Amino acid sequence: MQERIFTIVSNEPLARDTFRMVLTGDTSAITRPGQFVNLRIGGLYLRRPISVSDSGPGTCPAGLPGAGLPMDFLTLIYKVVGQGTEAMAEMGSDTELDVLTGLGNGFDVSRAGGRPLLIGGGVGVPPLYKLAKELTARGCAVTAVLGFNTADEAFYADEFRALG
Repeated sequence: MQERIFTIVSNEPLARDTFRMVLTGDTSAITRPGQFVNLRIGGLYLRRPISVSDSGPGTCPAGLPGAGLPMDFLTLIYKVVGQGTEAMAEMGSDTELDVLTGLGNGFDVSRAGGRPLLIGGGVGVPPLYKLAKELTARGCAVTAVLGFNTADEAFYADEFRALG
């Protein structure tokens, strides 16, 4: 576990009440898919646990200062359900967040087999994305089944399809 300062690169709605927050900072403590982070939200006593959807080296997205430059990124997908996540949804680019990172054991990808089936729904979908990405990179033929309460709450189907 590491306590680090991350900076928000983008924070945009994906679906009804669901947002994708991309941050930049030291992601070295995130070593497995399925781990989570705890965010300190100003004015609130308890940190907010959020699953890691993706992390690692990448490039700054087009249209942002530093576009195309290398950066370590952390992608969080969260649903607005209370004060903490409501405050998160209002945060803009360049906001700094205190993050406890590298929490949880994560998934053991060595036990996946050649044709893993990943099943998740709602906010259970985000940690499966990094898992699917890693399994695909290892040559596995991943099948993902994603469930949502309603069609307007669905997200990331195209991202999973893009993995093959």
